[in-house]
Amino acid sequence: MPKRGKKGAVAEDGDELRTEPEAKKSKTAAKKNDKEAAGEGPALYEDPPDQKTSPSGKPATLKICSWNVDGLRAWIKKKGLDWVKEEAPDILCLQETKCSENKLPAE
Repeated sequence: MPKRGKKGAVAEDGDELRTEPEAKKSKTAAKKNDKEAAGEGPALYEDPPDQKTSPSGKPATLKICSWNVDGLRAWIKKKGLDWVKEEAPDILCLQETKCSENKLPAE
């Protein structure tokens, strides 16, 4: 087998010249740089638009809302009831409700 050559080239005076290999550019890195240069940056999560009709064109007839409440009194202080009135769901599911019976709100 032939021997490998030296990594650095040898100059006339005997000193080795070391050259750094150029980094390869990937296609995805180039796309990211183009987006960042345009000021777009990474996309943040956006809720999909509400679909008021089914794929067949019929109007939506049922709205279900679910909320992990933790504590009923804190949920009411955070205006949870206002949210329910605003959303007007047909079915409302509240998970992890904690409240002793003697401290239940009148509402």
